[in-house]
Amino acid sequence: MISFKDAVDRLETGEILSEHEFDLKVGQLARKCVKEFGIKMDPETVITSDNTLADAAYEASLRLFVELGVYCINTGRVAKFTEEETKEAVAAAPRKLDFGEGKDLAYMTPRQVEDRTPPFVNMSMVGTPFPSSMFVSAFQTYAQEPLANTISGGSLLELDGRIVQSGRPIEVDAAIFNVKATREAAKRAGRPGLGSHNIPQGSAEKTAAIIAAMHPDFGVRKNDGALVAALGEMKVDYERLNKLAFLEAAGYHHGGLFGPLMGGYAGGPAETALILLSHFFLGRILLHTEWSHCFPLNIRETCNSTPEMVWLVALSSQALARNTKLLHTQNCFVASGPCTEMITQELAAHSIAATVSGGHVNPAAPARNKYPERCSGMEGRIHAEVANAVARSGIKRSEANAIVKKVLEKYASKISDAPIGKKLTECYDVKTLTPSKEYLDLHAKIKGFLTDLGLSF
Repeated sequence: MISFKDAVDRLETGEILSEHEFDLKVGQLARKCVKEFGIKMDPETVITSDNTLADAAYEASLRLFVELGVYCINTGRVAKFTEEETKEAVAAAPRKLDFGEGKDLAYMTPRQVEDRTPPFVNMSMVGTPFPSSMFVSAFQTYAQEPLANTISGGSLLELDGRIVQSGRPIEVDAAIFNVKATREAAKRAGRPGLGSHNIPQGSAEKTAAIIAAMHPDFGVRKNDGALVAALGEMKVDYERLNKLAFLEAAGYHHGGLFGPLMGGYAGGPAETALILLSHFFLGRILLHTEWSHCFPLNIRETCNSTPEMVWLVALSSQALARNTKLLHTQNCFVASGPCTEMITQELAAHSIAATVSGGHVNPAAPARNKYPERCSGMEGRIHAEVANAVARSGIKRSEANAIVKKVLEKYASKISDAPIGKKLTECYDVKTLTPSKEYLDLHAKIKGFLTDLGLSF
C-alpha cells in the first residue's frame, strides 16, 4: 500500500489546477460516470434491491476517483492514484476496531447487506453548541443510552464566560474541556469504560488544539478515535493532514469524515452517491482511514432524510458492503428538532435505510444541526433502537423499502418547514436527565407504527 508520505508527495508534484477548474471537473466526471454506468434513481424505490446497481455504483466511483484525483488546497495541485494502488489500499483496511475498555469494550466489524448483526452505534451530539455549564449533562444523555457503543460531543458556546474561537489559546482549553467532559459524562452514566470515536473535536478545529487535548493525562485512551475530514468535494489541506500525521504516529484510531453536497458541484443524487463513494478511496490512500463517517447532505435542506438522500444513503452503503470490507458509518442529519413527531419519522427512515444496506450508524444531528441546545440522547435512542429492530427482524431490502415509503409519506412534504423542536431543558428533566413524558410518548408512537409495518422491537 502506498505510504502516507508518498501520497503527500503527489500533492506537491501533481498537475497544477485552479480550485474552480477542479470543482467543475468534479461535476463533469461524475455526470460522465453516471451515464456510462447507468446509475439512476427510481422514484418508487428509495431502498434499492438491485445488486447490479450497487456494484455499478462502486465501479463507477472507482473510475471517477482514478480519473479525478485529489485536490490540495495548499499546493493547488491534483494527486492521481492508479486503480491498482486504490484497490490495494482498500484491501489493506482493518477488519476490526476496538473502542472502550472493561464492560464497555466494543468492536466494530464489517456488515453485509441485510445483515442480522446489529450495527455499531456511534452516538453523537454532532457538534451541537451548549454552554459549558450544561455540557456534561447534555453529553450524559448520550452516554447513558445502553445501545451507544461510542460517544462524541458537541461544541462549546463559551468557556468560563469567554467565546471559543478557532486558532486562539481558548480553543486549546475548549478541546481539553471536551475530553474531560467525555470521561465525566461516561462516569456519571455508570459507563466509565465507554470509548469515543471523535474525542476532542467538537470544540476544536485546529490541529494544534486537538494534539494538545490528546494527552493521556486528560483522559484520552489509545483506542479512542478522532475523525479527519476531507474538504468538499474531493479536496484536502495540510491542516487536516498534519492532524492525521500525528494520530497515526501516536497510535490513535483515526477515521474519515465525508460530507458531499447534493445540489452543489456534486450534482444530483446519483452523481453525489459516486462522489461520496470516491471519498472512501481518498480516505484509504491519503488519510489511512481505519473507518469512515459520512454525512451527505441536501444542500438546500441541510439534511439527509429527504427521499433522494435516503436513496443515496442506501445505495452507497450497499455498494461498500457488497464490494469491500471497509468499516463505514452513516451519520443522520434531520430537518426537524427534538421532541417532535417528525423527528421520530426522519430518524426511522434514515436508520432503516442505513442498517438494511449494511452500514453502521451515527445518530444524530437534529434541526439541521444549526440550533444551540437542540439535541439529546433520545434522538440516538430512537435511531439505534430502530437499527437494532431492523437487524433482529431480518427484513429484506424490498420490505425495508415498503416501510420507509410509508414513513416518508408522513414527513417528506414538510421538510422545508420542519419544526425546530425543543431545547434539551424543555424535553428532559435536567435533574434526573430523563426524557419528558411527551418525548417518551412520541417514542412509543413511532415504535408502534413501525411494529405495525413489520419491525420487531
